[in-house]
Amino acid sequence: MLVVDIALVNLRFDGRRLVRKDRAQPAFVLAGLPPQHVLEEVPLNLKVTASMKAVTAGSTRLAFLVPDNIDSLDLSLDALLGWARLVPMTVPVVGPQSPDTPGTTVFQGLPRSVIEFPTRLFLSYDDPVDWVGRPQSQQADGRTALWHARLQLHGERDGDVRLRAFATARDRGAPPGNSPITADNMADLVTLSSRVELVPPGDVPIDVPSAPLHAEQFIVTPQGSSVHLHGLWGSPPNTPEERERYRKVGRHFPNVVAYDHITGLGRDQYVRVVIHGSLSTGHESLLVTETRRWFIASADDGIVAYLHKEQYIVVKQPEVEYGAHTGFQHAGREMPFRTLRITDRVTPLIQTRTENPQNVAFWVNLEDSGKDFDFTLIGTDAEGRKVSFTMPLVFVPDGLTDEQEQLTRLYNPATPTEEMKAMMEKRLRREIHGQVMAMAEPPAGAFGSTSHAVGTLTFGLGAFALDTRDGTPVVGQPYVSAAAVRVPAVEQFTPNAGDLEVKFNATYLQQTMQGHPAGAYLDLQRPLSLTFGAEQAGGLSSPNSAVKTITSRAGVIPDVIKTDPTTGAVLDAAPIKTIRDAFGGAQLLGIDLSTYLKGLVKDQLDALQQLDDNQIKDILDNPRRQLPAPVLRIRDLMDGQQGKELRYVWKPPLERPTTAGGGVDPTALLDVSKASLILDARTVRSTDAVGKSTVQGSLSHFALDFSDIARVEFDELKFQTSPGQKPEVTASGVKLKFSSALEFINSLRSALPADAFGSGAFIDVQTTGLRAGYKFALPAIGLGVFTLSNVTLSAELVIPFDGKPVAFRFSVSERVHPFNVAVSLFGGGGYFSMLVDASGVQEIEGSIEFGGAAALDLGVASGGVSIMAGIRFQLDKNAVSLSGYLRCNGFLTVLGIVTVSVEFYLELTYEKNKETHQSVVRGRGTLTVSVRIAFFSKSVQLEMERSFAGAPGDPTFAQCFSKDQDWPEYCAAYAA
Repeated sequence: MLVVDIALVNLRFDGRRLVRKDRAQPAFVLAGLPPQHVLEEVPLNLKVTASMKAVTAGSTRLAFLVPDNIDSLDLSLDALLGWARLVPMTVPVVGPQSPDTPGTTVFQGLPRSVIEFPTRLFLSYDDPVDWVGRPQSQQADGRTALWHARLQLHGERDGDVRLRAFATARDRGAPPGNSPITADNMADLVTLSSRVELVPPGDVPIDVPSAPLHAEQFIVTPQGSSVHLHGLWGSPPNTPEERERYRKVGRHFPNVVAYDHITGLGRDQYVRVVIHGSLSTGHESLLVTETRRWFIASADDGIVAYLHKEQYIVVKQPEVEYGAHTGFQHAGREMPFRTLRITDRVTPLIQTRTENPQNVAFWVNLEDSGKDFDFTLIGTDAEGRKVSFTMPLVFVPDGLTDEQEQLTRLYNPATPTEEMKAMMEKRLRREIHGQVMAMAEPPAGAFGSTSHAVGTLTFGLGAFALDTRDGTPVVGQPYVSAAAVRVPAVEQFTPNAGDLEVKFNATYLQQTMQGHPAGAYLDLQRPLSLTFGAEQAGGLSSPNSAVKTITSRAGVIPDVIKTDPTTGAVLDAAPIKTIRDAFGGAQLLGIDLSTYLKGLVKDQLDALQQLDDNQIKDILDNPRRQLPAPVLRIRDLMDGQQGKELRYVWKPPLERPTTAGGGVDPTALLDVSKASLILDARTVRSTDAVGKSTVQGSLSHFALDFSDIARVEFDELKFQTSPGQKPEVTASGVKLKFSSALEFINSLRSALPADAFGSGAFIDVQTTGLRAGYKFALPAIGLGVFTLSNVTLSAELVIPFDGKPVAFRFSVSERVHPFNVAVSLFGGGGYFSMLVDASGVQEIEGSIEFGGAAALDLGVASGGVSIMAGIRFQLDKNAVSLSGYLRCNGFLTVLGIVTVSVEFYLELTYEKNKETHQSVVRGRGTLTVSVRIAFFSKSVQLEMERSFAGAPGDPTFAQCFSKDQDWPEYCAAYAA
């Protein structure tokens, strides 16, 4: 029941008692106790199949000073174990913390008390103490108590005894793996409780959050100690400078903030180690590791008491602020939340770390499933809205020397598998479920201009940075790298757009929102093509465009701005090719609008800086000002009305395309050198879901040039629609001029109205488009033997509203109503029509016929003869045909008994198919002779037709041979 080694210093036995050898020197009684603690390995799970490793502590040495008032001691157990009369010796705070001679407990020439608890950690007293125990054996109910001595405050029976951990055993190897307390834990206990001043070379002392260990109970026995020990400390500033100062003095940066240890007879019953750190969102947190002894039934060993370790996270700082002062690379603009609050104060049990948790950052995974634990967070955006979501997080212990490298490996593994990539995307891409939040701080007076319904947020990990307020590093530095948001303005034109993938605009991040002309803050990951119906953009145009940039002032605009890729600064307007590519497919009167857009300069972009209704009106009313990019925005109704207003407005600078040599492009149908295009569409959505749209469009001072044949000039063409009303289209100042081969028609202007769209003209507006023109009949003109009659002139301009090209048709009479010409006894007629559109000539058709006739009557005989000739031509997209004919006929009747008639018809036609490029000349002739005598008649007709095919109309090689007969003979001719 008692195992103790007694050693005497400066004491001798005089035959009766122990007396001092040298009365001028102190005398000591030294007690050596067996190991007071066993450090056991903790199994990874409760299904233990092998023995667990255990390491015992070294012996504990208690040193007692014999007071001067005691001259001698009895040589007995009562005297040698009566420690209450003696003075316990402690290791001094000042001076070396290692013994004068290795392997001893002598410090500064005197023996000291050194308790090894737990294994590898050396403790000493921090207060005057007493050891109280009974040297005699104690018996009760037939049982003998184990010898023990209790540590207590000097002169008191109650109260915690304060202890100091002054050193660790560095010469006996590391503790067993997965033990309740690690070597780094013990090193931190020394740093935090030893009260030794740490002074880096050439520096001031480190401000260590020092505090002693408290022992509610400390009992030593021959089989180990029974202890209730605990400690509590603050966390030192976790800055690179502080970590470096600890390194210079050879200490581990202390991140232990709490320690509890309960043992019975040297065996651990409960150990709790609390490590301070932060989650990857910056929230201060604690990693709690608890080790308990569990009694488990084993088939082979009966009931076995194994140690079992559990870990969980305690969120110490529920809410964290973000902003310009918290060390973000872009002053916090990359983080749309101003605060993040974690509602989970304590996590469920998480997977325990087999490696040292003090030195490793890790994803917080649940113990039972191994899956990530999703913390519940509530974010507050720049406008004060609360947004809740869940997200797995990383725990980062304080003091990591390679913190950034560890975080990088966790967030961006070096060689990730496809499974790892999918896991990381799931971890970082979080569902927001359509909650509305501000993605950026809105400009003053523009509340809600940066708010969106958000589908998902994708978080990233920023560079390690310092909080500018107190130098504390911002762990993890979370930011939003991408998002999926709803853009209401776009949805009005693209109903199926859904959540759009966006990222923060580079100029916004690096130059602030004020650094962008339109106040951009988001960019679409992929430019979105908007397709407009005619009713959405005024009927004159379908301004299809690829929008990319979401702004606070101008809504959603195409990418028309050139920025510095390094700094994000606005350099100039984008090149004209980039601008035209952004408007690929845009139509103006059915013509490619992008080719008529004029290049922009940087000064023009200033028009996008401030765009309220009054400023937009000023731009639209001023003929010298433009709106360089379409403004597509949605906002709340003003003046107390409930609902939303969507507005699309654009006034682009235009120019007529030129050739490489600088001349006018002859293929350009529109002459917009002096033109001004305005598109202004508004849609109001009231609370009762009733939509009201008002659309206005105008194109002024432009002309249409049709293949250098005709030119239609307009002062202004307007289009306006209102709810429940027929579209209103007006055109003013329209002039029609012919050129080249049709210039002669201009000479007939005197016969036309002064304004073709005035009196006598027609205009017809349908939902499909606009038709305008005139049809004018000339009076018969007689000049001597020349007579011209039945002549009509018509012109028609068609502007479709469905995106088809604008078309122009001109005709002189029609096929069903040709004009008539008579010169003396010769007569004839004809017609001409032409159809052209934006792609060129679509159809030209015309014909003219002429001939003469004569009759003879001599009484006995009568007859007549006529000759007619004509030519007809037709040109369309697919074919060209030209044909001419000659018809001659005559008859003679004698006494009404004999009649002879002869008719000769000859026709020659040229046809060419533009698709197959085949041409054919075809000739056909017919001769008909009829004879009638009295009641007998006979008619004979002779016909002949020949055709000549031009290249590539020749027969193919295969067509020249019969497969069954000629081909075998052909092949045989080449046989050996």
